[in-house]
Amino acid sequence: MNEETSSFKISSWKETVESAGCRVNDITTLQKINKRSGAPLFSLLDVSVTSPDGKPLPNIVFIRGHAVVVVPLLINNTTGEERFLMVRQHRVGNGTLTLEFPAGMLDHESDMPIAVARKELFEETGLNIEENQLTPLWPTPLYSSAGASDEAIYYFGCKIRVEENEFNAFENRYRENSGEHEFITAVLLTRREAEPQINSIQALLGFHLFYYNFV
Repeated sequence: MNEETSSFKISSWKETVESAGCRVNDITTLQKINKRSGAPLFSLLDVSVTSPDGKPLPNIVFIRGHAVVVVPLLINNTTGEERFLMVRQHRVGNGTLTLEFPAGMLDHESDMPIAVARKELFEETGLNIEENQLTPLWPTPLYSSAGASDEAIYYFGCKIRVEENEFNAFENRYRENSGEHEFITAVLLTRREAEPQINSIQALLGFHLFYYNFV
């Protein structure tokens, strides 16, 4: 294994694979992409991995690390109106203005997904809550494409009562983090309003998991 395999995300992937009973024989980093700060972001690996019964697994894996998604439902204390707090932003993968739930990647905080979920919710929408107000929507992280990537997503949800002026203030609230190229607008929508506008499987799964837990 070369020196680059010591990065945190690669080490975490290796530990996960080995905990499943597989054997990691060799790792070669084909490409490493860093953040502007120099911290590791993504890696493309050529690996030699054998399954518990000795069969070789595909040799290419894309290391992203894990992520969190938060599904927040706001309740207007005055009217009882309920709306999901969602975000719109252009995505480089398809160029479209996507409708999603607040989300973010885990870097070195992989053992603190609920803390990252709280932080991302505040950064993307301005909703500030305590960690104990978040409910895990599935007991384990869910893999998005385990045939090629290590990324798995922790889903959290919450139902938050707010006063009417605060409720209304979330509509079209703009949040910007130019250092991360994030230009986000928050919106309040019912599930019926949101679903026809969604092109992200993560958002559709968020609705399913939320109602699985809260209804």
